[in-house]
Amino acid sequence: MTTDAERNALTRIATSTSADDLKKIMKNAKAVSQLVYHAAFRRLIDISTEHKNDPVARACWKMVHTVEQIRRENGRSVYRMNRLRPKIERDGERAALDYCANNRTDGFQEILDYKMPEYTAEAIVLGYLEEFSEATKTAARKRLADEGINPAIYEGRPLI
Repeated sequence: MTTDAERNALTRIATSTSADDLKKIMKNAKAVSQLVYHAAFRRLIDISTEHKNDPVARACWKMVHTVEQIRRENGRSVYRMNRLRPKIERDGERAALDYCANNRTDGFQEILDYKMPEYTAEAIVLGYLEEFSEATKTAARKRLADEGINPAIYEGRPLI
């Protein structure tokens, strides 16, 4: 059951377009309300990728920003995805998602540990089935299933 304070915070989060405001909400909610904290976290990721028109590219950047924000939250001194960002610049978002789905990455485990599997490359690949090869889709399904996550919940359901 949500409190009045949580409902008010969730309303504020839903309309916020300020990264600084969302980060303050996250900081204040972290020890008090995981519901509010995660809603602010997700909204922060959403606004950081609003400028991307291609849905697959946007989903890829949501994954990148999610991992980087998790690393910031955990106090890592180097939080940027310094290997994946150049791959995206060189080969594009689809190639980066393909690579991540076919190779276990630190980011995959970090996202799972944060209980946000919808932001993994594997879930994104399954959300955009027509964009990826059968081998990549099979690898994505297997990796999620190996972690006890039903891959079918992501199939054909793009990360928006």
